[in-house]
Amino acid sequence: MTSRRPPRDNGTRPRPRLQSPSPSRPSDPSATSVSMSRSVVVGMKFTSFLVFAVLALAGVQAASEISVRIERHFPCSASSGPKKENLLIKFPSYKTAGVEFHEEVNEQGHKCFRMAGGKVEVYGGGLDGSKKYYVHLETRIGIHGKPERCVNADSNGCGGIGSCVHCDICRTMGGSLKNFVQIFQGDKPAQCSVQGLPAGLYTDLSLRVCLPTKNELLPFLDQNASRAEQLWDLFVSSRARSGEIPLVIAARIFDRPINNLDAKQLNTILHDSKEGMIGCHWIYATVSQQN
Repeated sequence: MTSRRPPRDNGTRPRPRLQSPSPSRPSDPSATSVSMSRSVVVGMKFTSFLVFAVLALAGVQAASEISVRIERHFPCSASSGPKKENLLIKFPSYKTAGVEFHEEVNEQGHKCFRMAGGKVEVYGGGLDGSKKYYVHLETRIGIHGKPERCVNADSNGCGGIGSCVHCDICRTMGGSLKNFVQIFQGDKPAQCSVQGLPAGLYTDLSLRVCLPTKNELLPFLDQNASRAEQLWDLFVSSRARSGEIPLVIAARIFDRPINNLDAKQLNTILHDSKEGMIGCHWIYATVSQQN
């Protein structure tokens, strides 16, 4: 089973100027061979690092200023998001008046973007306070890019960088790379796993997505600090000449644990059975370097 391509926002979204490093249709993440030559492994590490670098560029100062623009965001359709009868929480589209992303820095020094404004809809029986909630954050470079593999999740399968599962998003889990995705109510994490969230319209709920820093990413590129810095500089300089890098993110919310599933099982609940999926939101961003 293959993963679905990101939607085109009903045909109104302009095609990104840059294509993905791999223009082929996204494939099942479980299809990676266990046995690889050293050259393939090195190449794979560098390809996966592309998305890591894109995310990190928002929070570091290189030779020039790096900027991140949230171009558009909108709820997933039934084809890429939860089944209609299972939808419990829906964040507003960028087309809604007053909706925007605010830039902020969290307690760990990560740059974050919080979507605020508009009304968040909670349906059905609301969010049950006795449950824990999980987000699978799918990341791609360009609409044709393959979902990046998850790197450095903790022993529970939580957190990490790439297309990873973020656990108990109403609290804190995920090792050192945690709290990258959270639901906020006002200025604090929502108490959806304690008090729950009854059905209704909310003006004080927001979705916050944070970005890893350069120092957190370098060890994944190469354990040798000097070589990692060289590869980082090579990536930044080559991409800067290109102008802009399109980034596509899908945040899918679940009301049950998905952190210990293998690749095949995870792909099934993301794209086929969608068991436990209660919300989904697409985010399109552009990373550029200012000279």
